[in-house]
Amino acid sequence: MNIKSNQLEVYEKRLMLIGIPVFLCAYFMGTQLYSESIQTILKNLGRMLLLALVQWRLVWYFNVRFRKRYPQYHQMLRRVLFTIAVSSLTGLVLNFLIFNVTDALAGKYQLSLMIFLGNFGPMVMFSAMITGAHEVLYNFHELRRIEREKEELQKAHLQSQLDGLKSQVNPHFLFNSLNTLLSIITASPKQAEQFVVELSAVYRYLLQVNENQLSTLEQELQFIRSYFHLLKTRFGTAIQLEIEVAEAARSAKLPSLTLQLLLENAVKHNVIATTQPLHIRIYTAPSLNKPYTNLVVQNNLQPKAQRAPSNRMGLNNIMSKFQLLNAGDVLVTAQDHLFTVTLPLLY
Repeated sequence: MNIKSNQLEVYEKRLMLIGIPVFLCAYFMGTQLYSESIQTILKNLGRMLLLALVQWRLVWYFNVRFRKRYPQYHQMLRRVLFTIAVSSLTGLVLNFLIFNVTDALAGKYQLSLMIFLGNFGPMVMFSAMITGAHEVLYNFHELRRIEREKEELQKAHLQSQLDGLKSQVNPHFLFNSLNTLLSIITASPKQAEQFVVELSAVYRYLLQVNENQLSTLEQELQFIRSYFHLLKTRFGTAIQLEIEVAEAARSAKLPSLTLQLLLENAVKHNVIATTQPLHIRIYTAPSLNKPYTNLVVQNNLQPKAQRAPSNRMGLNNIMSKFQLLNAGDVLVTAQDHLFTVTLPLLY
């Protein structure tokens, strides 16, 4: 983001280098300054150049400050109006000091409130022109940035789909699922039937999310229940899942397969045994950015003696998605024998 901000700053400096000469030419022709003496031309153009440079930098400064305060697209009008208002007032004082005070000192006329206020209209127009030019450049830059991030998000989504499908369709997963099914099909036909239903639900959801980058929390939880049913049938009481999600948060969204990746991560790296059950908890928690909510996925930390190879692709994939969506930071902590991932929900 810092590189992109620096790039925008370079563009805005170039805009100033083009805009000020154009403005000076317009001032020169509009005031018919060309009919004056060379000394008068140089004096007035010099003062106008000083005013234009300082005022342009002031408008730029105020515009950047108000961008940080009102960054959203629907706040653009407020940002523009505030920039014009504040920069016009400061520009009016500058104009008064550079032109009126110097002329008064030279004995051309007496200072008065009317002379001070008489330049308000032109100063508003000048500030509005500079603000408009910067806003056009800023919005053009933002559109390009959004397009780039959409492409990056699409790539991350496709990679996530591929990783998700690989983790489910690989021979190891199928072998475990079929092994589990084989062990219960004779002893408990109804349980085996339910296992097949949940297995088909898992694959159905994996195929459906190919069309969507985001899913509602409710959809993700329904999928997780089917996915966890397979794990529960395989591990029995050695694995437990607790879901405590606020009703109001169920319509919120998050990147598809996020919960599956986190559950898979917990199963892959922790001991799962009757004497050492793996407890997984999914719950909502208040966010500092009210009225939004965080989703927390937590499990007790009991690493395997022989650790499974990990390249953190699952966690990195989740983090990159939230970053590209400008949804906030994903917080990962491992302390007090707990592994916790805090996700900002999207509204």
